[in-house]
Amino acid sequence: MTGSSPTSSPRNSYYTLPNEWDFADERLALLGAAYDPESIALAQRLGVGAGWRCLEAGAGGGSFARWLCSATLPGGRVLALDADPRHLTDLPDRGGEVAQIDLVADELPEGAFDFVHTRFVLLHIAHRDIVLQRLVRALAPGGVLLLEEGDGLGVRNEMPGAFGEVWRAFGRSTETAGADQAWARNLPTHLDALGLVDVHADAQIPVFRGGSPMARMWNLTWAQVRETLVALGVSHKVIATAQAELQDEQRWFYAPPTVRAWARAPRKP
Repeated sequence: MTGSSPTSSPRNSYYTLPNEWDFADERLALLGAAYDPESIALAQRLGVGAGWRCLEAGAGGGSFARWLCSATLPGGRVLALDADPRHLTDLPDRGGEVAQIDLVADELPEGAFDFVHTRFVLLHIAHRDIVLQRLVRALAPGGVLLLEEGDGLGVRNEMPGAFGEVWRAFGRSTETAGADQAWARNLPTHLDALGLVDVHADAQIPVFRGGSPMARMWNLTWAQVRETLVALGVSHKVIATAQAELQDEQRWFYAPPTVRAWARAPRKP
């Protein structure tokens, strides 16, 4: 890795990639740059716009919450939640609200939002089903829930090279901490079971070149979890090789599929 050499971050009891790491702001910004365009396009298709009351659960770096502020305010509401909201301090200046909330332990406002969104959060939380139920209860009648989660499908057995070896160890480490790399593919079933209507879903496999922002994001991810990877038996040499691969502009990679599922709360009779 060029430039500074980030050290691994401490573990968090709920989330496998905590925000307090020194380079988390850069990793989160790169993640937003990679995934925001699809998230925004889908939110716009779902009608999100001026006057909508929005909840962003697990806001992380805040890039999508910032877009929500630009799209719905004034006249609407944007509430961004995170257990560690250190990257969200600019949102009040944009008209948004920030709350430090533990999605597992704390209750959410019920029936209060026209749009509820979370991205790459529930996958990493062991008690994800409790959180999902709370997100559903937060919907106003007719409100839209949009979930975006990663799924390890295809990466474990097929991704070649050191990147694949490191990713497989990373996937195991997240599951040891309570993540479920296969949970997202069943999101439509979960939304049906929770009584939502107009349930839809799709999946997309990101394909990216070495040296790209997404490659840098994965490079930083390997740095953040380095100590965990080494504890699982991945050598420093293999990790360094994977990071070098990610800097090679002649290489192409694919990331785990992103599953997107959305549905509406029933309207009152």
